[in-house]
Amino acid sequence: MSNDRSRIAFDLFYAEHASPAYRFALRLCGNRDDAEDLAAEAFAKAFRRWSQYRGDAAARSWLFAIILNEWKMACRKQKPPQDSLERASQLAQTLQLPDVDLARAILALPENNRVAFLLVKGEGLSHAEAAKVMRVPVGTMYFRVHRAVTQLRALLDDPADETEIPQEVTYQHEM
Repeated sequence: MSNDRSRIAFDLFYAEHASPAYRFALRLCGNRDDAEDLAAEAFAKAFRRWSQYRGDAAARSWLFAIILNEWKMACRKQKPPQDSLERASQLAQTLQLPDVDLARAILALPENNRVAFLLVKGEGLSHAEAAKVMRVPVGTMYFRVHRAVTQLRALLDDPADETEIPQEVTYQHEM
């Protein structure tokens, strides 16, 4: 493929995936500045690797895997996280959650369960697509999402399953 055709293909890829990429980065980071940096870095890496993309995975799954890996690397290098109430407030606002307690509970989930929950319930990926992003078997993805919902109910002190765990969470931000 010529450089011009490759560039046009990447530009189309960017146009289609910029908003979902930012949204996923925002859900991982919990704040807009870090999410913008993470999404930009992920697209830069995707651009550098564009010639290596074979199309055997869904483009969104491929990009989300890059975002997830970049986020994990950034977390290893990063300073301690900001105040949990501040992060929870930002997440509640970003995801349009009914209260900060639910956001705080999401942040308290173990990383693998939180990411699985955000991919499936937040981004609307199928369990199979989310499994590709996290590079785990589909059965593991079903377990992690189920476990996340169970843990959220426990963290919210709701043994009767009365707390409304969103089937899908939305976000506030236009790119």
